[in-house]
Amino acid sequence: MKMKAFLLIIPFILAGSLACVPLAAATANAVVQNDSMWIDSVGVLHIFGEVKNTGDVWLRYVQITATLRDASSSIVDVVFTFTSTDFLPPDSVAPFNIVELDTAKSARVQTYSVVVEVHEATAIAQKLVIMSVGDSKNSLGWLEVVGEVENQGDAVSTYTEVVGTFYDANGKVVYVSFTFASPSDVPPASKHGFKITVSSDERTNQIARYSLIAESQNYTSVPELSAPMLVAGIVLSMGVLAVWKKRHDFTS
Repeated sequence: MKMKAFLLIIPFILAGSLACVPLAAATANAVVQNDSMWIDSVGVLHIFGEVKNTGDVWLRYVQITATLRDASSSIVDVVFTFTSTDFLPPDSVAPFNIVELDTAKSARVQTYSVVVEVHEATAIAQKLVIMSVGDSKNSLGWLEVVGEVENQGDAVSTYTEVVGTFYDANGKVVYVSFTFASPSDVPPASKHGFKITVSSDERTNQIARYSLIAESQNYTSVPELSAPMLVAGIVLSMGVLAVWKKRHDFTS
């Protein structure tokens, strides 16, 4: 009888022991990566980069602050921005573009440092899908990326935005741009088009690949990462064709 009584209380002992084991708390954390600095044709300084969510909770309104310094390490200015998308799921990235509008200050900047501030958020449904993506250069030598956003949710996707992150061959972010689907309110089971433009031929020529993400007031998407850029692929194919033609002419 004593053994039977002992066996009956084992589950309660185990339950009490498990209750004493502390549970791992969810953490909110993020880091800045792949950042680069650029002064555009009118003298405005840009710091492009992306924030990676290294925690295990969703984030929202992620703020990035840059301290700009001159050649003597004196502070020139302190500027900030937010990631180009509001929401940031765990283990994902969102781009940013910090801008120094004062061209006199921009010209003095030699180095910078950045810090990131995060806020926890409730997850939203990933019901937007980017599809039919293509890219080309326009007559100004600027890259244009076109595609469609499909709403696979049950409600209208309101103010649907598409954000592009553009990388060079080393993986550095060299441009960030955004646009809205047209029209920006996408009904359920519908697709609306978009066009993102890189408004610089110099930046366009540095781009090796890009990533697109759609977000609205109620939905977001899984990022759509491009293969090596279509424009570069076309140029390479034309070069190969020219070499083949020369060899063919030589051997004919």
